[in-house]
Order: sequence, then structure tokens, then C-alpha cells
Amino acid sequence: MKKREGKISIVSLLIVTTITVVLMVVELNSKTKVEAKYHNEKMRAAETAARAFGVIKDTVMQIGIPIDRINDPNETGMIGLQYSPITTERGDLDSKLSSTNPNFAALVVQLIKNAGIGENDTVAISLSGSLPALNINVISAIEVLNIKPIIITSVSASMWGANYPQLTYLDMENVIADRGIVKEKTVTASLGGEDDVGRGLSPAGREIIEQAADRNSVPILDARNLDDMIERKMEKFLSFGTVRLFINVGERTTALAGATTDIGLIKPHAVPTGQGLIARFSQNGIPVINLTDVNTLAREYELGVAPIPLPKPGEGRLYYEYKYSVTIAIIAALVLVIILFVVLRYDVDSYLRKEKK
Repeated sequence: MKKREGKISIVSLLIVTTITVVLMVVELNSKTKVEAKYHNEKMRAAETAARAFGVIKDTVMQIGIPIDRINDPNETGMIGLQYSPITTERGDLDSKLSSTNPNFAALVVQLIKNAGIGENDTVAISLSGSLPALNINVISAIEVLNIKPIIITSVSASMWGANYPQLTYLDMENVIADRGIVKEKTVTASLGGEDDVGRGLSPAGREIIEQAADRNSVPILDARNLDDMIERKMEKFLSFGTVRLFINVGERTTALAGATTDIGLIKPHAVPTGQGLIARFSQNGIPVINLTDVNTLAREYELGVAPIPLPKPGEGRLYYEYKYSVTIAIIAALVLVIILFVVLRYDVDSYLRKEKK
């Protein structure tokens, strides 16, 4: 028999192509919307954060702090002043607005779960007055997941953060704890500013922070310089036992010292250099969640950058995902294999019959 020349018949190709397209359409139409992993915990965390934001807004109004409807278009009461005696540096207003989305609490739930943390695990948390709303989102997630936090807060704030002298982040935290929304609070604080020891703040600014710490019964760490402050914070964190995770929320001075890190979940040993808290924990084999670049996180997880109006708890892709039917895909693959076999067999048989003539 001479060697076959030419291609499979056009008719055979058309049949296979048509059936393949039909099977693909069937599979694409099998897409269904299902709840994402940890859906219930995410919902509860976002709802907890939303309640906390509402309480803080009520407090802002009771104190008589005016809400700037231009710089705080959603009227959350979570956006501070551009300048105050406890303002340390420039701040990005869009980041502060993005962080007031209560669905950030759902993201924190997902990151904590992805880190393998379970109930009653101890988590070290570094907070900053610069991002009070994101702090509350984190604490709301911690509350829902029943995790044991050790919280150290750097009280001063960048522009638009918790920089009202009469309503620092420590005051906000105390208000929502008194209302029973969360149980855990800051165990100790630092002044913030350069080297996290208050450098760059005026004497009046340092006094305001000290008064806030005193009225909220929070001791302030005393340190000589940056290295000393990092060491004192580490000692405080480790004094509570085995730490399973470190979460950094907007604090850069002691957390990021000497290291360049990613945002989101950072695997153990992924930060080999640096003397800051993130590097220290990472080098000790502890996973880290770094929440510093708020707008990048908002874009990555489709939470919205400075959204107007604010999304409600439960809105967004963190809560739902789309899945295709595995059963239909398997059936379609089997059908396609059978059809290919039949078509090719027919094509070969047809060719052989022609050769015999």
C-alpha cells in the first residue's frame, strides 16, 4: 500500500470542530456563582467592622468634631485632619478613604486563614494611628476568628489619620471595646514619629499622646532610639508566648527597618535581611501579613480605591467565586474523544476502501 498523502477530509474536520464548539458552549454555560471559602467568617468580620465604624462616627458627632464632607465624602468620621500637633508626615488621602471599606476585614480573614492560623493562636499586631479604619478592620477579623492578639500601637499619625487630639486611635479602640464590639485592645503603645520615639513631634504633641495613653490605661514604651524600640517591641510580643503570625498595619518605622518587603501574606524566611519587626519575625520562621500599600491591595482584591459610596458588607469578589461543572467537563471530554475516534476511524476506512479500488 502506498503512503497516504493529504490531510483529513474537510467534512471530518468540520464535524469535529462543530461538536467541539458546542461542547465548549455547554461547559461555559455551566458556570455558577458559589460562596467563596470562609464566606461566613468574612461576612461577620465585615459586619463587625461596619458596626465599629458607626459607633466611631457617633462618637465624632457627640464630641463635636466636624466631618469634612469634601475630604470624607462618605461621612465616615474616620478621616482626620491634614495637620495637627500629633501629625508626623504626609499621608495619602485616597489610602485613608479606601481603608474605610469594611470589606477589608474580609480580606484580612482570608489572609489569616491562608497563613494557617486557627482559633486561640497568638498573633502579634503592629498598628499605626495613620490607618485607624484598617486597624479596626484587622481587629474585627481577629475578633471573629477568635484569635489571641498582642497589639502594640504607634499612636501619632500621618495626614488624614487618627490625629484629632481628643480622638486618637487609642480612644477609638476604647470606644468600640466599651460598646462590646471587640474585646481586645492595645497592650502598649509608642509615640511614633522619627524612630518611633516621638522625634519630630513638638512637646505639645508628645504630651497629647501621653495623655491619650493615660486616659485609655495604655503604657508607653520608653526607648532611646530605633534599634532600642524594635528590641522592646519584640520583647513585649514574645513575652506572651509563641507567636504564630505577625500582622503589620501601616507602621513603617519599626516594622520595615532595613528591609524591602511585599504586601499581603509573606511566607516564613522570605525576608532574609533587615532588622525591623517584619524581618525579625520572618527570619524566625513566622509568616507575616503586611498591610501598608492600601490602594494596591484595594485594586488587587477589587475593593475599590476611595470608593463612593462605600460598599456594603458582603459586596465584592472576596465573597463569591464562579465555578464550572467538573462533571460536564468530564462528559464533554469523553464525548469528544469518542467522536474523534469514530470520525478518524471512518476517515481511515474510507481512505483504505479507495486504495483497494
